[in-house]
Amino acid sequence: MGIGQETIDLLEKEKFFSPTPVQEKTIPFSLEGKDLLVSAKTGSGKTAGFCLPLIEKLRGRKGTLGVIVCPVREIALQTHEVVQTFALPQGLQSVATIGGVNIRQEEQALREYPQIIVGTPGRIADHIERGNLWLDYVEMVILDEADRMLDMGFSKQLNQIMDATSKDRQTLFFSATVSGEAEKLANRYLKDPIRISLGSALSVADTITQELLWLNDCHKKRELLRLIEEETGSIIVFTSTKVDAQSLWRSLYSRGHHDASYLSSDKIQKHREQVLDEFKEGKTRILVATDVAGRGIHVDHIAHVINFDFPLGVEDYIHRVGRTGRNGQTGKATSFITPEESKQLIELEKYLGSPIPEKKVFDFELDPRIFTKAYQRKRKPYRNHSRKKSRNSRSIDKS
Repeated sequence: MGIGQETIDLLEKEKFFSPTPVQEKTIPFSLEGKDLLVSAKTGSGKTAGFCLPLIEKLRGRKGTLGVIVCPVREIALQTHEVVQTFALPQGLQSVATIGGVNIRQEEQALREYPQIIVGTPGRIADHIERGNLWLDYVEMVILDEADRMLDMGFSKQLNQIMDATSKDRQTLFFSATVSGEAEKLANRYLKDPIRISLGSALSVADTITQELLWLNDCHKKRELLRLIEEETGSIIVFTSTKVDAQSLWRSLYSRGHHDASYLSSDKIQKHREQVLDEFKEGKTRILVATDVAGRGIHVDHIAHVINFDFPLGVEDYIHRVGRTGRNGQTGKATSFITPEESKQLIELEKYLGSPIPEKKVFDFELDPRIFTKAYQRKRKPYRNHSRKKSRNSRSIDKS
């Protein structure tokens, strides 16, 4: 793929022996200097797919020449960690610029003119406005999850960052969808891009075993405890709100699960980093998180994702379960669902193209006023799914 021996040695040291499909596709074109427009599902290895060629191209050079823009702090920090793993041993310096930390410390680090900047759009734009960061000589800009950054309202900041760089720069544009604002941004800044699409970016990996568990709210904690006892690996539990995340963590801790922690958006950055580091290192086995915080969790070897609260939308579901089964590994995703949430399930299964295997708690009674025959009819297999199944094949395991 054009990667130097020094980088290959570092990859082998980190136990990476073969590239993922997205890495095989993107790295050669990146090294050739082509602009890329890439759509790939979460957990595909895209971070290394853009970090490695950037490091290869900047090795032995001076000045700030590469910028990676990420949607949220957690993703920026984890991307920066990947950069440091392969850049520092090769003499390259990098700086993470994110909200929630002391901006003076970042100013001081930027004065050293690190070769690579990794940050969120708001903080990078802030440094540009303050005169702390000049991007005139930047040769490569990477926009990770560009559509999400636009959805979060960062259009102005993204344009500001791109306009501050040279028109001769190389741009790598990673986006789950390329329509609307994302398409406008890509058309404005990319030059004859190579388009790479590896399946639907919003899809569930085949390596993830999905399951629905029908129950009432009063049974959720009991079933969660059962799943935790059955699972020996690491677990992420998703809740709808930060209040619920903290409350559930306290409940688990009080029941003897001292290997549990929780992550929510209102925690200070230092605490968030500490929680994630402890989870990565195996010091904690169970992490309770909200959608906002959980979208930035990129940790390999997560065995089980549990949706304690059923996600509100398709994208939330896919990003949640995508925390497991990463880079070709196997994983499990269990979703608790109540009859009141059946409409959300209909939309999800319509998008996925097939029903999710299900069972119900042994003493759970479906309320006929909510769980109707009309609803059952809506859940029949969808025509766009490649594997045709009869409605009768979808039985409920009552055991």
